[in-house]
Amino acid sequence: MDAITSLAAAIRPNASDDNPFREAIPDLAQRLRHAPRYLLDRRATETMVELSLGRPKVLLEALAHVRVPYPTMWVEWDDADRQRLRDQWDKLGEPMSYAELRPMPGRVGFLLETDPGGRSGTAIWSWTTPQANFFPNVGPIRAHWDLDRRFELSPERLEGLLGGNIGKMWADNPIQLAAFLDIWRTAQHRPCSWASRYFGALGNDPVVIALSYSDVVGEYITIWAIMLLLTASRPTVDYQPIDRTKLNKNRTKRRETPLLDHTQVTMHIDRHRISAAQRAPLGYTRKSPRVHLVSRYLARRGNRHWVVEPYLRGQGNPIGRRVNVRS
Repeated sequence: MDAITSLAAAIRPNASDDNPFREAIPDLAQRLRHAPRYLLDRRATETMVELSLGRPKVLLEALAHVRVPYPTMWVEWDDADRQRLRDQWDKLGEPMSYAELRPMPGRVGFLLETDPGGRSGTAIWSWTTPQANFFPNVGPIRAHWDLDRRFELSPERLEGLLGGNIGKMWADNPIQLAAFLDIWRTAQHRPCSWASRYFGALGNDPVVIALSYSDVVGEYITIWAIMLLLTASRPTVDYQPIDRTKLNKNRTKRRETPLLDHTQVTMHIDRHRISAAQRAPLGYTRKSPRVHLVSRYLARRGNRHWVVEPYLRGQGNPIGRRVNVRS
């Protein structure tokens, strides 16, 4: 985020060369200034990965209720926090030559721009690359998504999804695999306005074009994993506003690019973790309660209701009951 605004301030708008990033970087930086900005911490990033690797059918059913709460919205995280996932991918034997063409990013973020109602819009991705001194890149492919529609997947896109790591996870589960593909049918991925100049500058290399699509298409599911975290009905995350007003006063005096305010998203996994004292040992069976009287209660199964009369339950010695009566 800050790398984008810093580079945008350094770009001369009237330069003579036809570099497509002279349009892409300043345009993205301008949109960032008017968007709520969320930065995920390590735990929130790991939970996002776990959600994207979870059952696609559950995620697809949740998408029926998701609405993006802002017309424009930016989400960002440190991609080093996904190192554990990368290690798993390495075990799958990804060719080294392919990995070298796609260096691992530093920070990753996406900008959502939504239509009224929050059920459709576009998404554009940006990331920094440590190998290029954390120079910010903007993806030339934009996702046009609509959660209430289904778009056909091209044969090339279908082959890529089935051959990807997440697709391989559900290869033997037809229900989950169908839901997995249906998530991607909520979007069409098309080149941005400046993409033709970008691909032309690289000689319209088919490998570069294919990698540009796969970079964005493969990350599409993370958008909705993050939105489920941020819009959950139960408070699973905390928000800490980061105000950089004082810091920017000094930066302005030094003629440096002001940094953008944002909201730090902190995940509270400990709230949902079962403590060791609550865990029963392996093979534990609950001891039957002593004999006691169960009061009359209303039972239900499906659409049938009936009254269960009082009965004795348990074994061993009965429980004595003592009642104090005040006159």
